[in-house]
Amino acid sequence: LFLAQLITSFFVGAVVIASFSLIAERLPPKISGIIISLPTTVAVSYLFIGIGVSPEAVAQAVPVSLFATCGIFLFRIAYLYLSKIPLKKSVSMAVSITGAILAWSLVAAPAAFFGFSSLPIAIISYVIGLTLAYYFITARTHEKSLLLPLHYTWAQKIRRGVFGGLVVASAVFLAKTLGPLWGGMMGVFPALFSSTFLILHRNYDSPFLFRAFKNIPLGSLSFAAFILASRYTFPEFGTAGGLVSSYAIAGIVAALLL
Repeated sequence: LFLAQLITSFFVGAVVIASFSLIAERLPPKISGIIISLPTTVAVSYLFIGIGVSPEAVAQAVPVSLFATCGIFLFRIAYLYLSKIPLKKSVSMAVSITGAILAWSLVAAPAAFFGFSSLPIAIISYVIGLTLAYYFITARTHEKSLLLPLHYTWAQKIRRGVFGGLVVASAVFLAKTLGPLWGGMMGVFPALFSSTFLILHRNYDSPFLFRAFKNIPLGSLSFAAFILASRYTFPEFGTAGGLVSSYAIAGIVAALLL
């Protein structure tokens, strides 16, 4: 049964990630930045953690998920600023993604390892991370670049889906074997952003990346709203009801931002 849940979570995660890629591709770049900030891997991860473990396990994972979101801010900042280093494109991509994942890991992994569970501290950390990301990505003036429509090949969409599915399946596996905190940590791994940054970086320059993701920090408000709502909706309404309720709240926040 657990193996079936892992396989199902992989395919559902892959389909969700690929679908968001299709939606974001058809929207103006500044709007797509808010859309891809909607909860994707974390939503599917929470769904299968609720099914495979319990709705209460989702609530237990919320503090570490929200705290790890601060790592996502550092991931974005690290990738964008490392991409400014004048290097050969392939080297620049490798340096940027390695530095970004390391920045995320330095925040997320210790939180799960030491059993982080304080929601107030998680909220404070999120606000600090949001402030830093807003300053370094949104508020600061960067080199101008022509903002072109974003297009992805089918091969890129499939690879993004497979990567997202692997992240979701990993979150479910960790939640079942090591506990909800590890599942909650892995559930907020920036899978969609990793693939998006790499795809765009391959085709465009660093100034384009800064402009395309200018609204990413504010877009994360819908992501945080989903995580916080899950703390209460999953235990109260069960896995299905909790997921729908939390995503409805995240959708309202995203609509206000748009």
